[in-house]
Amino acid sequence: MAAKAKKATTASSPKSASSDQIKFTLYNFAGQPKSYYRVDTKNLEKEQKENAKQAVGHSIIIIDRSGSMYYDIEDLKETLLKILTLDEYSNCQLLITLISYSSRGDVTCHFQRIPISEVMQANSFYQQEIKKIQSTGATCISQSMKLALSLIEPDELTAMTLHTDGYANDPSSQAEVKELDRLTEELTSYNAFLNTIAYTYADFRLLAKLANTASGSCLKAGNVKEVYDALYSTSKLLGGLVAATIEETLIKEYDYQVFLSQSAQKINGAAGTLKIIGLKTEDDGIFYKYQKITKQEYDQLNIPASQTHEAVFAFAKANLADGNLNTAKYALASTFDATLTEKHAKALTNAEIAEMALDLEQAIFNPAILNSHEILTSVKVSDKTSVLELVKVLEQHRSGIIINLQHLKENYQRKGIKRIPGSRDKDGNLLTPWLKTEYIDGDKYVKMGTFSINQNTATINMLITRKVKLVKVEDGEQICEVAGILVSELESFTNYTIVSDGEINVKSLKVKINNRPTFDALKTIGVLEQDGQTAGEFDCRREYDIRLDNLPVSPFTAHYGSLNGTFDELAQMKILSSIISAHLKEESDVYAPEQIEELKLHYLSKNLYINFPTTTEYTDLHEAINKGTVDSRVSYKIDIGNKDILNLSKLHSANKFLDRLYEVVDKDSGEPVEKPSFELTWDKHLTFSHKQLSSRTKITPVDDLMKGIFDNFLGLDDNGTVAAILKKVGADSLARLLAEKAKGNPVSRPEFVAALVAAKGQLDAHAEQIYRDNISPLVFYIGSTGLLPDEIEAKAQTADELSSKYPQLKFSKDEQEGMFFEVGDTIISVYAKNEYFSR
Repeated sequence: MAAKAKKATTASSPKSASSDQIKFTLYNFAGQPKSYYRVDTKNLEKEQKENAKQAVGHSIIIIDRSGSMYYDIEDLKETLLKILTLDEYSNCQLLITLISYSSRGDVTCHFQRIPISEVMQANSFYQQEIKKIQSTGATCISQSMKLALSLIEPDELTAMTLHTDGYANDPSSQAEVKELDRLTEELTSYNAFLNTIAYTYADFRLLAKLANTASGSCLKAGNVKEVYDALYSTSKLLGGLVAATIEETLIKEYDYQVFLSQSAQKINGAAGTLKIIGLKTEDDGIFYKYQKITKQEYDQLNIPASQTHEAVFAFAKANLADGNLNTAKYALASTFDATLTEKHAKALTNAEIAEMALDLEQAIFNPAILNSHEILTSVKVSDKTSVLELVKVLEQHRSGIIINLQHLKENYQRKGIKRIPGSRDKDGNLLTPWLKTEYIDGDKYVKMGTFSINQNTATINMLITRKVKLVKVEDGEQICEVAGILVSELESFTNYTIVSDGEINVKSLKVKINNRPTFDALKTIGVLEQDGQTAGEFDCRREYDIRLDNLPVSPFTAHYGSLNGTFDELAQMKILSSIISAHLKEESDVYAPEQIEELKLHYLSKNLYINFPTTTEYTDLHEAINKGTVDSRVSYKIDIGNKDILNLSKLHSANKFLDRLYEVVDKDSGEPVEKPSFELTWDKHLTFSHKQLSSRTKITPVDDLMKGIFDNFLGLDDNGTVAAILKKVGADSLARLLAEKAKGNPVSRPEFVAALVAAKGQLDAHAEQIYRDNISPLVFYIGSTGLLPDEIEAKAQTADELSSKYPQLKFSKDEQEGMFFEVGDTIISVYAKNEYFSR
């Protein structure tokens, strides 16, 4: 039932600790209670604040000079020079260390433990060192942290400021995150704290977590002015009286605690001891202690229930910084602040989480701002259509929509490496094709594309199809016929990434709609706008905006069914589809072999798809990274498997498996075929038998699974596996022909090819439907949040923990550093992988 809205009054703003105890309920986005908390308060003790001293201050500044800083490095150097030469530091005893880093093994300490008064001297050596810094390479942050730790002295107060504009990814994102977590924990043993600066596209979630662990704060900086402000505030703190380090233990009665200082604008949280460093003597402070209790205990507890208390907002902010995204978002929803809940319910990406963190800080440190917010009496349950749901509507009505292609191109951010037609010779020179395509349709509007949902990332692509003609590069003459086949009107295909790893990549689509049912369908789900307002009446001549950027990627109230048996079904279909593909590699159910060869010479496939060779714009990836034209991002992969096989990528290709376990003999010559493949079955009379394996060949669960299907397909074992798979997808023609072949009856080549083509389409379509119905929604949720849905109870396990239980599982390098969840008979894998993209 919808909550009745009321505007916040001053009393509705986050209440400070007038009472020593409160209680609150943690709700999910469906408005359902998830857990119950009792909160006790403890004020910062007077003696803790008075025990202050003028300690020697050591500021360690760590800057990112990787290739992605190419366009900003000069402004950053200017900012450093400005902050380190302020007149107010002329009599300051502050010590300065400057470290810069890029790729693994490339870290430089430009100067260390130098009094700022020496750095300030006109044209000093230290200023010259700053001016020499140049951008280059990838991003290995941990090496700079390790170097900085070695420069800390026990009798000093050290403030470490870590700046980056990217993702820690060298040598790998998993290795970097693990090492940074370890180094930050080590830092907590010193009289030191860590502030982090997430510049532009940086990994805010990681940097916020590191800062929270080490008693610091994380700033999202969009420009160098904000970097300057962050460095200035740290330097000013180190130059004055600083309160002694505070260590607040967390007794077993409590589950979590948060420290909040209004005057220092500092919030830190932990499920253990909190170490607070970097307060001035005059700063206030309060500890909130959270105890999770049962509903019965909650109901019997005779203390005020307060969902809008400062402690609830602080709980949200601390958990957000601590990496507990679901808990943070549920805590925000539990404040009944409909304005913030609606704005941040879909916060998944680093930019969105940084904005959520900023709004929570404003609510806590400037509570008067809540007077303009909509405060309800319960959680505002979002009724917005998700992107996944919108895609289904767009697919149903795609014939009624045309897209403004110019607008799409102008507002599109490429998520992969840009490729250009051609190939390169041994010297790196570009060899361009002798043909090219020219569009023959209009260049402003195109038909609504088809949508594909990635199978193991939270990514949706829209495929735009356009009419093109094939022409000679030399003189522009059109190629109308090849080998007796008309090619005067071909199609080109361009993929646009709508959602990339849970992040909306296309904020809106400008469209025209040619029929009322399509208009009504889009208007009903609330995604259609006209000049910034909800669309009015249907007008086929007007442009409308389909807004995407304010929609959740996945439904908040979605339910995820059981995955038991899903992997086995998908694996069987993939194996059989692979066998069929291997047969059809050079086969066509329409054209003769000589026609296919002629089509290849004109860059056309047997299906008349254009296949120009392509290459990258650059010849040296390292150089492109240094120049900032190529950058990298972290993509989270989500796979499903079982307790024997981790995921579908472990399966062998059909021809590789044929060669691995089978002896293939040419009937006519009696000789074994050295490199057997299913393509040879069209022109040779072959017999198949099991290969005599050497002692070095170890049979794996993958072999056991594939062997049953191969044996049945090859006629070595009448186990009925292939027929059962084909029956499930309705591929009756191929099932019938295989049965005839097994009996020794002749089957015509054209009929067999046609049956194989049809069966492959049916197998792939059935597998795609399984992904869409059962797997993609779950992949989207996990890929966007890094968490399992609430309804799936499973403990995260490392590769070592999982392999100790199931030693037959095999892990790739990336997978070895991932997280794994055991859900029924299914293993869900979540691991990070570096992806390059063109800027």
